[in-house]
Amino acid sequence: MDKIQKLINRIKENANFENNISVDNVRVLIKDMTTLFRELCLQHGYDRRSILRITTKLRDAGRRSPPWKPTSSRVPGRPQDGKDGNRIKRWLLPNDHKFYASEVQGTLVEVKYYLQLLSMEEAPTLPKNSIQALFRWLIEHDVEPGNYLDPIQLIPISLKEVIDNARMIQSGHIHPLDRGGIHEPSNAFLMLHRSNQIQGNLTVDELIFLMDAIVQRHKSKK
Repeated sequence: MDKIQKLINRIKENANFENNISVDNVRVLIKDMTTLFRELCLQHGYDRRSILRITTKLRDAGRRSPPWKPTSSRVPGRPQDGKDGNRIKRWLLPNDHKFYASEVQGTLVEVKYYLQLLSMEEAPTLPKNSIQALFRWLIEHDVEPGNYLDPIQLIPISLKEVIDNARMIQSGHIHPLDRGGIHEPSNAFLMLHRSNQIQGNLTVDELIFLMDAIVQRHKSKK
């Protein structure tokens, strides 16, 4: 049995727990999902270093927090930056912190991000009858290239472009964390950098309402 098939078999076993998955099992799941993504991308011809940038980005967006202190420990008064060692495992934060997530929920967000990457255009194809339909409890579609759309602009995203430039995607939340949203799979999505800018601190429903009102005003002006 080859390496990829072994990974898929173990992913199947742990995916069957769905939201009842334990901490121990979710740790195995994210390790296997990360390895599966890397191996499939390497076989697809993508660059190893570029793949590593993506896996690091997903770890920082899923299990780890954004900068979590208001000011730098190095330079008084300055906002915290990367040189502060500014990320922390989300479950080590106080439960009422906006970046908090349990280990299971934070890890499942990261798993979801991998599934979304594998559902983008120009993603490597999974072996037939493997995990394509196994994660419908976590994502809204089968894991097939081209199935994932940016949640704000509703346009496809190219995995090749993401691997070439990791900054083009960001972790976003349908209900912003600043507004009481929670870092959990139902609220977290990968989105284009531009989409995250457009959304700002609005919920998606608020954004759609605002954009529709703007369009109507421009139409009436004409």
